[in-house]
Amino acid sequence: MNISSIISIIALVVSLLTAWLTIFRRGSVRCTQPSFIAFRYDFLNKPFALAKIFLRILLFSTGKRGWVVENLFLRVKEGSRSEEFSFWGYGDKDLVRGSGIFVPETGVVTNHHFNPLQTDNLFQFSHGTYRLELVAKLVAKKRLISLWEIELDVPSGVFDTRIDGNTAIFFNWSPERKCYVASIENHSGLIKAYSETER
Repeated sequence: MNISSIISIIALVVSLLTAWLTIFRRGSVRCTQPSFIAFRYDFLNKPFALAKIFLRILLFSTGKRGWVVENLFLRVKEGSRSEEFSFWGYGDKDLVRGSGIFVPETGVVTNHHFNPLQTDNLFQFSHGTYRLELVAKLVAKKRLISLWEIELDVPSGVFDTRIDGNTAIFFNWSPERKCYVASIENHSGLIKAYSETER
């Protein structure tokens, strides 16, 4: 085999590998560890409150072509309670209703807000351990993708007796401790810090 044949074979292999990485290999969608998670209530000029969980993440594609995320939602469980938070909105300043978002290989980072679709009964953030699972529905894919899940402990006394739209429970991620640190905050700032919630 002469040198030109070897070079041609190498070029063909490189071309096939490039085609695999850029065209045929779709990869999937992943997300980073949320930098913060917050539990609060919205009133939205209505006489009743609506539970809200919002978080900040980077969504990214493991393939070159990227993916369109059709829907994002949270599965929320606490004790015997289970609720789908699938009213989805996202944005840093102007919040828009989630109706699909393109996720490239380089990723897209923003805040994501979730409310339950069932508004007849209030989902109350009472004291307890909450399991959150972030789930994505990709375009042209029937199966849902579980992106991330965590258990968080909601401290007692925050919303047990009074639902306040100005108060929120924040869980801020500490990379060094590898856990979330909970705090109670309102529009004027920090009210109380709590112990760490292990990952």
